[in-house]
Amino acid sequence: MKKNVIALIICALSFSAFAQVQVYPRTPSDSFPEKGVKYVGRVQYALPTTVLKVTVSVSKVQEVRGYFADYAESLLGLTNIIQQNRTYYTLNSVDVEPITAPDESKIFTAYTSNSNLAKLWQEESMSASDVLAVTPLTTYTTHTASLPDFFKNYADISYTQQSEAFVDTKIIDGVVTQVPASHTKTVSKSFESKAREAADAIVKSRKDQYNLVAGEQETPYSGEALQTMLAELKGWENNYMSLFAGISIADTTSYVYVTPENLSPVTAFYFNSSKGFSQDKGANADAYNLIFNRIYNKSITEIVELQYPQYGYITRDTKPVQMSLAHASAKVHDFGIMNMHQAGSLQIVPLYSKQLKGIKGIGFIF
Repeated sequence: MKKNVIALIICALSFSAFAQVQVYPRTPSDSFPEKGVKYVGRVQYALPTTVLKVTVSVSKVQEVRGYFADYAESLLGLTNIIQQNRTYYTLNSVDVEPITAPDESKIFTAYTSNSNLAKLWQEESMSASDVLAVTPLTTYTTHTASLPDFFKNYADISYTQQSEAFVDTKIIDGVVTQVPASHTKTVSKSFESKAREAADAIVKSRKDQYNLVAGEQETPYSGEALQTMLAELKGWENNYMSLFAGISIADTTSYVYVTPENLSPVTAFYFNSSKGFSQDKGANADAYNLIFNRIYNKSITEIVELQYPQYGYITRDTKPVQMSLAHASAKVHDFGIMNMHQAGSLQIVPLYSKQLKGIKGIGFIF
């Protein structure tokens, strides 16, 4: 359908006089029409500009000290453990995608006295406000992690039953007799004894895993059943191990936003390990900047001096740009080469030119 419309536009233009389309620059607040212009149809369009969609992946890491951290070395020989609770942020990745959007600073109005061309414009056009509203807005998504239930809800039994043996003296049939007896009482467990029980659970889980792998069990298990049991035992071991070594959880947040760019360095976002990601203006030391480098002869992008009205469509081409990410004046990532409209030049496409590929909606000439 679009190819047919483009063909119709080219045909209509080829049979129309060159002066039947007049193009003027304007802003959204300008009034219509231009003084002295006689027309049967008009179309307002914005030139394309390159907008950069930047996706930043940041992890919020929470480290939680284990309940039995003080006994990690003495009972299990662990030294590389979490010693204190803390929260910090890590920058995982930054991705940039160029997209095309309308440039609100480059809006033009084309008038025509050709009724066939005016009809095509009417069929293919939308309002200027619709086009200028398609610029993507800032968004972000958060994937929140939480403490494992075992660690969060762990509560060992604080009391145990203790038996005491003693000799009870009784008179049986008039004879004084000593009879062995025992007494059970409830006592409070020390924190160290709780830690020892948790350490024993780790050792037992490891022994059970070894016995399964070594085949020392009486019942032969299928490979799938064996893997399931090993996974359960390993999970049990890890649960108790976290009570000594502590636990680390990460909330991975992907921030996505779109920022219009020119070819001068621009701050994409701010980040540091204590505050995380921010789009608000922060300290220079936290700034991550996008750097652009033209990789072509600048002389080929001289801006065409336009005189109005122009008798032909005004367009803007793209040119290749090398883009990189810098932090503290040092390049941290190279995004490679991207074609950007900001590096291109304004051009005139005559109505009869083979370069004319049509109007997409109201705003873009490609």
